[in-house]
Amino acid sequence: MKNTLIIILLSVFHSCTYDSGTKDTLKLSGKNKKELLKVIEHYKNEPNKKAATNFLLNNMGNKFAYTGELLEHYDLLLHVFDSLYKHKVYTGDPNVIKETWDLLTTQYGPLLINRLDTTYDCRILTSDFLINNIDIAFTSWKQAPGYIANDFESFCEFILPYRISNETIELYRKDYFDKYHFLVDSAKDNALDLLSRFNSEFSWNQKYKTSAKMWDYPVALPISKMELCHRGSCRQLCVYCALVMRACGLPVTIDRVNCWGNRSQGHEWNVLLLKGDSILPFDPFSKERMQFVYKPTKIFRSMFSNNHLPSNAPKAGEVPSYMINPNETDVTDQYGPTHDITINCIYPDYRLKQNKYSVICIFDNKDWIPVYWGTIQKNQMTFKKMMGDVCYMAAYYEDGEIFPASDPFILEKDGTIRLFKANNQKPITLKLKRKFPRFKRMEQLSYQMLTSSVRACNRSDLKESTPLFKITKNPYDISDSIISINQKFRYVYIDIATYRTGNIAEVEFYGKKNLTEPEQKLKGKVFGLPETQTNTYSMAMDGDYNTYFSKPKNTRGYVGIDLGPNGHSYITRVRFAPRSDSNFILPNNMYELCYWDKGKWISKEKQIAKDLTITFKDVPSNTCYILHNLSNGKEERIFTYENEEQVWW
Repeated sequence: MKNTLIIILLSVFHSCTYDSGTKDTLKLSGKNKKELLKVIEHYKNEPNKKAATNFLLNNMGNKFAYTGELLEHYDLLLHVFDSLYKHKVYTGDPNVIKETWDLLTTQYGPLLINRLDTTYDCRILTSDFLINNIDIAFTSWKQAPGYIANDFESFCEFILPYRISNETIELYRKDYFDKYHFLVDSAKDNALDLLSRFNSEFSWNQKYKTSAKMWDYPVALPISKMELCHRGSCRQLCVYCALVMRACGLPVTIDRVNCWGNRSQGHEWNVLLLKGDSILPFDPFSKERMQFVYKPTKIFRSMFSNNHLPSNAPKAGEVPSYMINPNETDVTDQYGPTHDITINCIYPDYRLKQNKYSVICIFDNKDWIPVYWGTIQKNQMTFKKMMGDVCYMAAYYEDGEIFPASDPFILEKDGTIRLFKANNQKPITLKLKRKFPRFKRMEQLSYQMLTSSVRACNRSDLKESTPLFKITKNPYDISDSIISINQKFRYVYIDIATYRTGNIAEVEFYGKKNLTEPEQKLKGKVFGLPETQTNTYSMAMDGDYNTYFSKPKNTRGYVGIDLGPNGHSYITRVRFAPRSDSNFILPNNMYELCYWDKGKWISKEKQIAKDLTITFKDVPSNTCYILHNLSNGKEERIFTYENEEQVWW
């Protein structure tokens, strides 16, 4: 492979002729053409570096950076992050970040791609820059550990390039090689050990962390700006991580899933290429192999070379533009079994004969979103290398809109297809608990309530308190506990374990003044510890499931009510909810159930929830459903109803 690629790349230089990509680059370079020709001349007697030069020039024509005064104005945000870093604020986005962003938006307008300038590489890169980049790339490559993919093709794609995304180009490679190659030298035999060492240096020592606000910053950051702010979006951290590791001779790039199969949005991560065509995917500067928390649909890899589209790929306008990126290649099958599927068009219209291409969609919380393209032939749509265990829908695409060509269907893990078609003749009853799935992150948040205890006493200093109940299981959404004790109390509270943060969204105490009276929700003056500026103890008793009480670990923390000098009561029950997404059924909220039929959502019924579940009767079977909370909340997800349970897709 190595020798073959070198021969191909070298052949284009014979007799001063160039391939079409290099010709285009030289043509676009304008006055900078002489700088590019200097590089060709410099390596004319070094076959490998001459081949590497051709690789860069052949694929340089469409590479550019976003630039302009607007970006310079927004550098203020990066300086604010720098100030926070110097004050040892390494995580989260304090109010000053939002305030700075709002100030910049008001003063200079929004930071949008279409308001930025573009500077093409071929017009500005000097021969000195390219020669330095090529020489150091070869030096670092030769010193890479033996378990790393070391073929020439991988070198050209994933080590040699001077850029990853649309970041401003900087001369950084030699400095970073000199500074950080010791991390590679100390991990000669194990790729996970390699990740661990980069994790220790960049995540722990230098504190490179994510920032939610930087998702609004639409451009990748160059090395110098990452060093300034130590923050970035997932994409920006991926770019920085790849630049750092490439400087050390490691073939690293970025893989992405545009839309998950069972939740909104997507994700990007880094991937290290290993010997034997194996890969090690990891989140930027993570020390572990990345494991999918959500279901992938299609996965694409960022490449420097162009023309990674299949020969039968659609053109711009025939499918969404993000599906036809010449610098991405489909690597879905490197992450698990995939299936080529063919779907009948059960909703034919004029587009069936007019269009050559179709799209396959997943539901992205609100709408059906195209994730890949397919071909149309004889009333059928074919899609290649699709991940299973996902609910899809085939559709036509025209002028930015999709039009259903099939009903939704489940592509099972083994490649079989389960088709939906609403059955009004066999209605079912749905007893629903949520409008959106409860993902693992919610379990991690609720875990902080474990071992908390409900206590009561009659002293304001809370001494001589009586334990009433202890949380021994990870709470799920809203939990109830029955308490039986033959004693009245004035003070009742939930005491958080010292070594946990609490994460209490709501707590309610119930009781009665006399044993013969009906139970009622107890009211009184809220008290608690600690006194904090954010996530205060009062938020656990404000009636809002979207706020929560949290304390630092290894500190005392509790929240409760003082029933007053005449309010002593028997405590009969405590209802509590951990910090969560609040997507469970909320009493007194209005809900609407819809089901999919004949290419659209049909409203079945609206009703107000009376308890923690809501029931809908006489609902068509064999289709997918969605539950809207019309009172509040935004997150919602399609589901099927199987064995009297919601199954989320």
